[in-house]
Amino acid sequence: MFKKLLMMSFVTVLILVLAACSNAEETAGGSSTDGGKEKVTLKIIHWQQENINNYIKEFNKKFEEKYPEVKVEYTTVPADATYDQLMQTRMNAGDSGDADIIPLKSSFVGAPQDWSPGAADPMWKQWIDAGLIADLSDQAFVKNYNEIDVQNAMTYNDKVYGVNMGKVAFTGLFYNKDLFAKYNLQVPTTWTELQNVIKVLKDNGVEPLGFAGKDVWPINLAVQGLQASIHDDQLSYIQGLWTGETKLTDPVQIEVLQKSQDLMNSAMNGFMGIDYGTLPTLFATERVAMIADGTWDATTIQTANPNLKFGYFPIPGSDDAAKNKDLAGKYDMTWMVVEKSPKKEYALKWLEMLSEKQNYTDFVNVAGFLPTQPDVALTSEFIKEIQPYLDNFKLSWDQLFINRQNVGQYIAESSVHAELLKPAGPLNTPEELAAKSQADWDAAAPK
Repeated sequence: MFKKLLMMSFVTVLILVLAACSNAEETAGGSSTDGGKEKVTLKIIHWQQENINNYIKEFNKKFEEKYPEVKVEYTTVPADATYDQLMQTRMNAGDSGDADIIPLKSSFVGAPQDWSPGAADPMWKQWIDAGLIADLSDQAFVKNYNEIDVQNAMTYNDKVYGVNMGKVAFTGLFYNKDLFAKYNLQVPTTWTELQNVIKVLKDNGVEPLGFAGKDVWPINLAVQGLQASIHDDQLSYIQGLWTGETKLTDPVQIEVLQKSQDLMNSAMNGFMGIDYGTLPTLFATERVAMIADGTWDATTIQTANPNLKFGYFPIPGSDDAAKNKDLAGKYDMTWMVVEKSPKKEYALKWLEMLSEKQNYTDFVNVAGFLPTQPDVALTSEFIKEIQPYLDNFKLSWDQLFINRQNVGQYIAESSVHAELLKPAGPLNTPEELAAKSQADWDAAAPK
């Protein structure tokens, strides 16, 4: 009997001890602790881009190993307005700890110039002016980056407010090399040659061209390819819109819109139902010969089909091959630290570690970016192959364009909305869209 009572007492004590341990873990928020202390949660947001998301997740594990007192919370959402809204919400939260590190989808571009009176301030400028973004000028890791790229992409008012991870091009088309070889096709260097490629593929029952129309914005990648090759000087044309020397109804812009409509008319059936995440898979499974996309998706395509032979060429909008030989794009992904973040110290450590040569090299090769650090060993055969198109890398239309405030739908954001033309949208002709765009631009002129 005594033994039985003793055993029951032991079980009771054991249950109480286990319950106490369980309560202690719940008090700690259910997460592991370091030395009895709750871990610091470093919050980072990002848009959905599989290759980069996967790298950052693995990097976060390395960061947590180095700083075991930290848990990284990495939140990703679609790259459209969903991310823009999340970014603004988290930034407006200030010192509440809702975000510690926030990346821009490009760099510090779009600030008003002397020739654009009354232009809208981009959000990044508003945030910096309001003291919401940390000044990184004195951080040692900034010196890891090329001085010219720091100046062009990371600096505002002579201070460094971000870390840019690389340059990307998006004014070209991915193409299937085996399909081109099968039908004796060469990479087109003029608009006429591109039209011939499309015709030959169609005549042989091959879907020639794919767009991610469901998300709308990817259509603009091809449009910007046409802008870059049809305009002699995009920035001069944009300045002219402000001074009245050029108009959105000018023949050069009508040509851009007409050729945009021609490309959409050549696209695979149902392209307006294809989302951006699906497009690389359609290409990788050889259901379409060419797709309009950015160079950053090369690794996504390679992962989906390692045996696929593919390349990338600038969209030749002109019949002058010399105007079509270069790719345009942007400085992509600029990390910013929230100034009032209670975890600012760890946010800086995270950027410092990511900026280490080996980590940065690994990142840039996964992302398919052109590096903003010197002497980076590129492993991508894809990047090496398209290097001649990148020797005279230039900024794309949406990086150069400065818009007026409170503009209408036909000129909003990056200004050129070819997706409003049939077969994607309701408007029949480029002239109709151009007239509506110019009317919206004029209506928003400073009073």
